[in-house]
Amino acid sequence: MQRVNCLSGKCVLVRRDRFAVDVSYSAPLVQLFKSMQTGQYDPATKRWTFDLSEYHDLVPGLSALSNAARIEGLPRGVLLTFDDVVHGRTSTPNFIPEVDLSCIDAPLAETLLPFQRHAINFGVYRNGRLLIADDMGLGKSLQALALAAYYRSEWPLLVVCPSSVRFAWREHVLKWLPSVEPQYINVVVSGRDPLTSGKVNIISYDLMARRVKDMDAFKVVIMDESHFLKNIKAVRTQAAVTLLKAARRVILLSGTPALSRPQELFTQISSVDHKVFPRFMEYGLRYCDAKKTQWGWDYSGSSNLHELQLVLEERIMIRRLKKDVMSQLPAKFRTMVVLDPGSLKRSRDIKASQKEFDIATGSDRRSALLQYFHETASVKSKAVTEYIMDLLEADRKLLVFAHHREVLDALENAVSKKHEYIRIDGRTSSEARDGLANNFQTNDSVRVAILSITAANAGLHLTAANLVVFAELFWNPGILAQAEDRVHRIGQEDSVTVQYLVAKDTADDSLWPLIQNKLDVLNKAGLSKDAMNMDCTTLMKVFSMQCTSQVLIVSSTGSESADITGSV
Repeated sequence: MQRVNCLSGKCVLVRRDRFAVDVSYSAPLVQLFKSMQTGQYDPATKRWTFDLSEYHDLVPGLSALSNAARIEGLPRGVLLTFDDVVHGRTSTPNFIPEVDLSCIDAPLAETLLPFQRHAINFGVYRNGRLLIADDMGLGKSLQALALAAYYRSEWPLLVVCPSSVRFAWREHVLKWLPSVEPQYINVVVSGRDPLTSGKVNIISYDLMARRVKDMDAFKVVIMDESHFLKNIKAVRTQAAVTLLKAARRVILLSGTPALSRPQELFTQISSVDHKVFPRFMEYGLRYCDAKKTQWGWDYSGSSNLHELQLVLEERIMIRRLKKDVMSQLPAKFRTMVVLDPGSLKRSRDIKASQKEFDIATGSDRRSALLQYFHETASVKSKAVTEYIMDLLEADRKLLVFAHHREVLDALENAVSKKHEYIRIDGRTSSEARDGLANNFQTNDSVRVAILSITAANAGLHLTAANLVVFAELFWNPGILAQAEDRVHRIGQEDSVTVQYLVAKDTADDSLWPLIQNKLDVLNKAGLSKDAMNMDCTTLMKVFSMQCTSQVLIVSSTGSESADITGSV
């Protein structure tokens, strides 16, 4: 029982080399604080701070005054993390040596920007166990592959990711690690597929949870979108913990590490380094503002977040925002994302349209492509919806463009069940457009703008987002560039990421090279400053296709977009 008139307070880390004592005024305490060599009083915050090296000198004095005040000390994890500072061995940040990357594929090593190389250095310094929590668009997958490649002698490598991006990860490996031949990349698509048949093995969270008992062979693990592990009681989280504890190298990736919701971070922290906070109860009391209710403990709050961030950045996590590295980034970055073939809804109609397009010539070829394009919408609808819903697991705003009403409706139907959104298409009145755009700009809870490529590519200001996703392609790059610029315009303070979702064995096979060719023409004419991230040659390699002489002849009038059935 707390003594009458006995104050309570706590020690809190405020810098990596200084801590504060948060407590109300007490004459005996003030006398003690003044006796410390590094003690400083801040009138603004009304608290005393001290060098961390004096912590063990102050603690005995606080214990001697326990009748006047009960002061909670710094957590064991904090003292462990900053042990060198506590014992006066250093007060400066740890020196992180430059890593020799000559052991990884040259295309990858030569692509890394300075801030990305720093992440590799930090990862090696932390023995290959870390959380890369950079903003979206800063190349987390690139950094993860580089770090994993550094430990290639310990492969096979396992990549765990949302099901919608399994094949996107395959393309990352093909592009950045050309020494890994395609036959050695194993994408697990069912519960019957082998788990370790490749040098690189890629599996979804759901399949990982079902087959974790057979996955003890992996010593190097990349876990993409690791915020999927936020629920400590979920089956996939418990399976992931088992997997990661057995691994020697653990590389977690999350653009939204839930720093304001520390309860959701615990699993990721303990998976990287379980010694920092070995028990959730202690962690919850310190950082989740835990309260005991009649129904049990409530860990939904937050407390001492700055201290937690200092610990994470020292020992667990590297996090850079776009504004921190803006000078190293392009203003706009376009990339192609190959959709999961297992989520594509193929039918006889798409096969018939593909065959008709392949044999069509002359003016018939354009009509055949229009029908092929229409059938592609049906094929991609489920896959793009799954991809967007996976993106929304993170706290970010985004624009998603589509052309066919079928795709727009599917997106709206899925998004509306969990998130606030706006939709603007050809049926939206001019009066309503401005109100919807303003709602997206000013309301943080509105996460998604579902937009028609042809109806919403101009006249809208949507800079509250820095991510643009095209669920469907469109053969007029001018229209696409205009759509991108709903985000990439005056008022945008971040680098913009643009993703084009493409599906193998659909009209996308023909549309993507066509878009690329037209962009090349615009570039040569000085009418476009940006280029796609993947050119036609790369696309052909990704899709295992052959470049043929089948080139779509489209008139230069730009009128080809006027009569596509099903558009809005």
